Amino acid sequence: MENQEAGLDVSVEDRLCVVKFNRPRKKNALRVKRQMQTAELRHCSCKGEYRALMAILDRAAENPGVTVVAVTGEGDYFTAGNDFIDSLENTRNDQSSAEGTEVWEKGSSSGINSFRDFITALVNFPKPLVAVLNGPAVGMGVTILPLFDLVYASDKATFHAPFVQLGVVAEGCSSYTFPRLMGMGKAAEVLLFGKKLTAKEASDRGLVTEVLPHASLHQVWPRIREYAKFPLKTLLTVKEMMRANDRETLVKVNIMEMEYLKKAARSEEAFTGIMNMFAKKSKL
Repeated sequence: MENQEAGLDVSVEDRLCVVKFNRPRKKNALRVKRQMQTAELRHCSCKGEYRALMAILDRAAENPGVTVVAVTGEGDYFTAGNDFIDSLENTRNDQSSAEGTEVWEKGSSSGINSFRDFITALVNFPKPLVAVLNGPAVGMGVTILPLFDLVYASDKATFHAPFVQLGVVAEGCSSYTFPRLMGMGKAAEVLLFGKKLTAKEASDRGLVTEVLPHASLHQVWPRIREYAKFPLKTLLTVKEMMRANDRETLVKVNIMEMEYLKKAARSEEAFTGIMNMFAKKSKL
């Protein structure tokens, strides 16, 4: 079974559900909503990747024919994280000349709520989650990785979380998971000062399970398909045993981070940071 939802490809075969970020021309950046042009309507606002991902996870959790969910990317990137450029373009399309900041703030708040719900869905997902990083991960693509049970990465993958440079704050429960995985100093390098990690550095810091040569990354899929043949009820039980003690804490951390993110999104630093990024992209 294969289908597409927003910028995603989804397939289920042999008890493995594969979700592929599929916006390679946008480095697989994820949108809160997407604008579609039709003959009848100039713009039609549709759900973006986050809501679509939540729907996919809900279906996979309830489907007895799915044992494992694996997430990967199409093209050169795993994901460039949140599509700030798309958000700004939608803001520019919707605004009158002097309303940019106000519209950006309202749109950001709505988007943050969607992102909060997506992180909650990852935290609560009962079945094994596997990430296969075919290339670089940025922002959200980095911070969600500790919420997966296995993370395999190409040796060409890099890991970059430039939140502070953009005037926003870390999310994806990373303010809790990164210090636990790496220690406070190593986590601060990544979350405070935007240190870009190589795949080996990410593995050494506990963010990646295993690094594979890029040309051999495809060899991990037969292994994952074997995992999908494992007894489902036992997998559910062991994952619950491993994750139960942290789940309540992660949900609280997610809510806290999103409140800080809403405040940051209303700041001049964030608006300026995102606008500067937009200006740089526009010159390319």
